[in-house]
Amino acid sequence: MLTKWFDRNGYNATLCSSVEASFQVLSKSEFRVILSDLRLPDGDGIMLLNRLKEEEVETPVIIMTGYGDVQTAVAAIKLGAFDYLEKPINPSLLTQKIKDVFEATGTVQSPGKKRAAAEKPQTRAGSMVFGRSPLSVQMYTHIDLVAPTQMAVMIVGESGTGKENVARMIHERSNRAAGPFIAVDCGSLSMELAPSELFGHKKGSFTSAIENKTGFFAAANGGTLFLDEVGNLPYGVQMQMLRSLQEKKIRPVGTFTDIDVDVRIVTATNEDLEKAIAEGRFREDLYHRLNEFMIQVPPLSACVTDVLRYADYFREEACRELDRQVTSISFEACAKLESYGWPGNLRELRNVIRRAVLFTVGDTITLESLPLLSDKLMPVPEQKDISLSRMPDLEKEKIIEALDRVRGNKTKAALLLQIDRKTLYNKIHLYGIKL
Repeated sequence: MLTKWFDRNGYNATLCSSVEASFQVLSKSEFRVILSDLRLPDGDGIMLLNRLKEEEVETPVIIMTGYGDVQTAVAAIKLGAFDYLEKPINPSLLTQKIKDVFEATGTVQSPGKKRAAAEKPQTRAGSMVFGRSPLSVQMYTHIDLVAPTQMAVMIVGESGTGKENVARMIHERSNRAAGPFIAVDCGSLSMELAPSELFGHKKGSFTSAIENKTGFFAAANGGTLFLDEVGNLPYGVQMQMLRSLQEKKIRPVGTFTDIDVDVRIVTATNEDLEKAIAEGRFREDLYHRLNEFMIQVPPLSACVTDVLRYADYFREEACRELDRQVTSISFEACAKLESYGWPGNLRELRNVIRRAVLFTVGDTITLESLPLLSDKLMPVPEQKDISLSRMPDLEKEKIIEALDRVRGNKTKAALLLQIDRKTLYNKIHLYGIKL
């Protein structure tokens, strides 16, 4: 059945009925992917993986199991399997996993080559899907550049763009990946409780301190501390934060002894912190300490070519969570999704797709399944490319045009120009542009 399915979908597939037969075929030909049952007449998928490893065959393997044996599937992944599928096989899920293999190995890479890309966590099925628009690719390039360093990273972008996912990617690609990743919502920290939450406290140090508490800094020791919406950090705590970052020490509330901590700081904000500095709400010295490297997360409206890619990922996610069998999105629904402005970015898209999956009758999301999106349709006038990589002799004019388009928002202007915000500020000063 699967052989016929592959043939109908434009793949050349070879069927083998045993482990031994498969190695006879593998010795004569190269393949882009191996799809193997867990239970086989002369062994099992684990035996197959071990033998592939012994014979240094690097072809990606997807294990099929009808037994729902998660432990065996995990063991297969540890032995080098690319992914696993539960039977009965869902054609849509199979298509996506085959696509994941091809994207991980590269479309021109021969099957026998070592697949460095396939060893990266982000290529595994179940991880977040990756955009392919120019701005998304630029963001991933910056993530790969800064992740192996110890630099403090500030992630800026609109609400709902997935800044925490970016922070996790930085952590997972760093030499701290084996350590903890602790995420903190600074908006939930009051002036009274913030020192205790961040640095910990000693029992009896204040009325409600009925036991010793480990703060977020100590919990993240050896790993990454992610401070979301760092602009909401109480001003009175910012000096303590700066001291901790500079000296790599913390002092729990109620104690007189410093504790050494080894923590990498990643922050995120959708606020203009330079404006907050000017208004006296955020310390400039702390801002520069946190902003050793800035990553801009583009809004979904600037990555229209990624919308359907994300939508299909959220469809699969919703099907798993809601136990539905929605396998596709109609052409008309796709057109509606691509034309919408997405002011809530990925968070809004995810919610829309989850609702659509729940309301879909049949296996295809249609216009009728989608909530009303017409009120926020985004105008799509033809706008020329104003990135500074093209016609650099018109830099000043392009910068002025970008700032006009986004009403002076420097973060969005930098995205249009395809440069980072610091470079934009330098060029504004260079050309004497009045804001």
